Amino acid sequence: MPGGLLLAPWALFLILEVAGHDNGGPPSIIVDTDMSIDCDDVAALCVAHSLMDEGKANLLAVVHNTGLPEGIGAVSVINHYYGRDDVELGAFKGSFGESISGPYVQDLVSSYASPVKNSSQVPDAVATYRSVLSRQANRSVTIVSIGFATNLAALLQSLPDQHSSLNGRQLVEAKVARVAWMGGRYPSSYSSSQPEWNFGGGDPRPCAGSPKGYKCSSTAANYTLTHLPGSVDVVFSGFEVGAAVLSGAALTSCHDDTNPCRRACIDEDGPGVQHRGWDQSTMLVGIFGATQDLYLRRGLGGANLVDPRTGHNRWEDRSNSTHRQKARLPHASYADYSEQTYLSLKHDAATRLGKTIDELLCRSRT
Repeated sequence: MPGGLLLAPWALFLILEVAGHDNGGPPSIIVDTDMSIDCDDVAALCVAHSLMDEGKANLLAVVHNTGLPEGIGAVSVINHYYGRDDVELGAFKGSFGESISGPYVQDLVSSYASPVKNSSQVPDAVATYRSVLSRQANRSVTIVSIGFATNLAALLQSLPDQHSSLNGRQLVEAKVARVAWMGGRYPSSYSSSQPEWNFGGGDPRPCAGSPKGYKCSSTAANYTLTHLPGSVDVVFSGFEVGAAVLSGAALTSCHDDTNPCRRACIDEDGPGVQHRGWDQSTMLVGIFGATQDLYLRRGLGGANLVDPRTGHNRWEDRSNSTHRQKARLPHASYADYSEQTYLSLKHDAATRLGKTIDELLCRSRT
């Protein structure tokens, strides 16, 4: 690997400090990913495993949030590579996104060993969420959302079952402390011709039960935002943050082809190419928090408004817009809105984050 690119291990943890958690140990995370097109999902999961090797994270489960059958198979390949087949898996079982896939998914599933190859081999994502959350300490879990909100919306609508007597919203309120969410543009996406992908991309068909002309990704994001309990701290890392964080070129030369993280990045763009760090940077926020030397947390006291038809979003000051917000988002309970902020990068933070991600991706497995 080129000299000077990696951070020394001690430098990494001067840049990132572990956020406080009630259980006193490493943060417990559930990763909700649309692993299918961009290899940033792969890199983000590999970053989480690298931090698990360091004792800095506790990966409870990974759920896949599109209908692509092999998506969870690619997740299983990565978990198996790191020796963690015990991480619980779940998958969205609907048709949304079932045919949207980049080149790396099929390659990973067919070329590498793993116990799971497709979604028929794992429970529905909501069942996995409910089972895992029910067994955790109160307010101890961080959800890292690096894809669509299909699973989160379904979780919030879920009913009591064999795992818990609580409904979905009550279960999230009891067990989840934070959601680190890659989604949206800030303070608004309306200056762009397209909404950000996780809020308005993917399959244009509506979710089951949604009105015609409403994108599934958009209605899911809208529902989740208007139903998350007020106790949950929601931190948004938008398109503009991840677009500035570049990493991954080093990965294609620091490991050999036995590493599926390397293969996915090469499948997407070839060797030696930097990738934008949307999901990797969000993963670090989920595990370490939005540390003050890297980020400004903006929008405190406001709310992220996502159009349920298009997925466009804008930030609005909640204190002066109760009437307008309720009119626009009829399912919202204004007083119950989760605590929401969005991030912007401080000077040179993008460079430092990119180097940190490269350092983590290039570490050897333990």
